[in-house]
Amino acid sequence: MDILLLLLVCLLTCCGQMLQKQAVISWQRQPCSHWQKLLSPWLIASVVTLGSGMLLWICLLQRLPLSMAYPMLSLNLVLVLIGSRLFFHEQITYHNWLGAGAIIIGALLLGGWL
Repeated sequence: MDILLLLLVCLLTCCGQMLQKQAVISWQRQPCSHWQKLLSPWLIASVVTLGSGMLLWICLLQRLPLSMAYPMLSLNLVLVLIGSRLFFHEQITYHNWLGAGAIIIGALLLGGWL
């Protein structure tokens, strides 16, 4: 159960970042006021997603030690890297992929799963 909750927190956090990027893209396509930006559906979705992730993170911290749970959040870096490639067609170099692999190994080591 804890691993599923941790994965859900990671996915919500990653989705929140993707939604923030989409909000910025929408603002660049059609300039708008600060109020319009604050009321942007993409930004609101991002806040809801990140807020949900934070609430689940608090639940998770009641079940796992911080020293085990927090390193797993570094997997968000890998998920955002993949998401930026899939959804925004950003260029990812082999250095990025090597770094992502190192992050995965490091997170598993710090979390005590390797």
